[in-house]
Amino acid sequence: MEYINLLNRITAVDDDPFFLHFIEDKFQEIGLKNVNLFSDPNLGLESLIVNSEFNDLVLVDLQMPEIDGIAFLKLLGDAGYKGQVIVISGFESKVLQMAESIAKQRHLAILGQLTKPFSAAQLNGLVDRALSRIISAENPEMAATVGNYDPDSFEINDVTLCPVIQPQINIENENIIGYEILSRLKAQDGSIIYPNQFISDFEENGRISEFNKVLFRTSLARMAKYENINFSMNLSMRDLNSHRIVDEIDSLLSEFGVQPARLTIEITETCLVENLLTAQEIATRLRLLGCSLAIDDYGTGYSTMKQLTEFPFKELKIDRQYISNCHSHEENKIIIRSTVEMAKALGMRTVAEGVETKEELNFVREAGIEIVQGYFYSKPYVWA
Repeated sequence: MEYINLLNRITAVDDDPFFLHFIEDKFQEIGLKNVNLFSDPNLGLESLIVNSEFNDLVLVDLQMPEIDGIAFLKLLGDAGYKGQVIVISGFESKVLQMAESIAKQRHLAILGQLTKPFSAAQLNGLVDRALSRIISAENPEMAATVGNYDPDSFEINDVTLCPVIQPQINIENENIIGYEILSRLKAQDGSIIYPNQFISDFEENGRISEFNKVLFRTSLARMAKYENINFSMNLSMRDLNSHRIVDEIDSLLSEFGVQPARLTIEITETCLVENLLTAQEIATRLRLLGCSLAIDDYGTGYSTMKQLTEFPFKELKIDRQYISNCHSHEENKIIIRSTVEMAKALGMRTVAEGVETKEELNFVREAGIEIVQGYFYSKPYVWA
C-alpha cells in the first residue's frame, strides 16, 4: 500500500478482547502489524490524547459498557484529538451514521464506518482514505507531523498560508467548472497543519478574522491571474458576527480587479442556526456585491427548509458523510434524492462533496446532482 509508512499510531478500542484480535488480524491482512489494542476505554483515551498527530488512526466501538462510543467520541473531541477516526458497531447503519455525524460536529476527522464483522477489503478502503488525506499536501512526507504549532503565537501570513485547490466537475460532460480553495498552514519545520487542527483554535482565541483576511487576500490575488475561472471558499461562522467582512471582501475584489460573480462564498449550515439574523444580513449583502453563495456541509447541522428559503443561496453542497458509500446505504439514498428535489424546487444547483468511487459517482449522477468534487477526480493540490 503506497505511503503506508505515513500512518503513525494505530489504535483500536473495543471492550471485547476477541473482537480486538479480529481487528488486529484484519490490519495484518492489509500489511499493518503494529496496532495498539485497548479493551479498557479509559486507558485507550489516555493513550490517544497524548501528543496526537494528524496521521494517527483509531477504531472505536460504539457499544462499550463503561464508556459508550458516543461518550468516548465526545471526550476525544473535547481533548482535541488530531488523528483520524473510524467508528465500528454491530448496530444498523443509521446508528453508525448518527455517530459519524456527531463525531464530525466534535471536530474529529471521521474517515467512515465499519459494521461488525467487516472484511479486510472494507478496512483497506478506509485506510486508503486516511492515506489520501495525509498525502494531499504538496510533499507527502511533510504531512506526517503537525510540528511546532501554537495557535496563539503562530504567525499567519502569505508564507505560512498554503492554500490548495480541488476541481469541481460538471457531472454530465466531466469538464472542470471551477475550484474550491482549501486552506492549509505550514509550520516552521515544513509540516502541514490542516483546517480541522487550526480553524476551531482560531475561532476560540479570536484570531479567525485575522486568518480570513490573509486567506481572502492571498486567494483573490491569485484569482486575479486567472480569467473566467470560478473559485469558491469558506467563510467562518465567527466572521458572520460582523458586517466588516462584507466591506473587506468588497475592497479586495476592487483592489485585485476580480469580478464578484467568479467568487462563491460557502457558509456552513451551522451558521444558519447560531447567528440567524446577522447571517441573513451578511449573506444578502454578499449577494448584492455580486458574489454567489453556497450552503456548505448540508445535512450536518439543523437548518430547516424555511431557513433555506430565507437565504439567497445559489448552491447546496451535500456533505460527504451522505455521499460516502451512498450506493449501498438506503437511508443515504433517500436523503440525497430528497435533498436534490428540494434544491431544484428552490432554484439551487447541487454539489456532491467527497466522491471517491465509481459507484458513488454513478448514484449521484442518477440522483440528479449536477456537480461533484472528490478524490475520484482529483485530490486537492497546491495552488501555485
